[in-house]
Amino acid sequence: MIVYISTAAFLYYTIWVLIMPFVDNMNISQKLFLDREWAITIPVAVMLFGICLIGTFVSLLMIKSSKKKSDL
Repeated sequence: MIVYISTAAFLYYTIWVLIMPFVDNMNISQKLFLDREWAITIPVAVMLFGICLIGTFVSLLMIKSSKKKSDL
């Protein structure tokens, strides 16, 4: 199931970024996609959120590890 969702998201984004800039703005297929500015904004926001999650996880692990060492 997740493979299908990932494949669909990849194809949608690829078409959106690589093909749609060359399609006329009056074409009806342009209505299926967001504005081009979102093609950069959304992935950057997702990457920043992911980096924050990873940083939080690593920080919590380091704090937990230092507490265990100080208890010994």
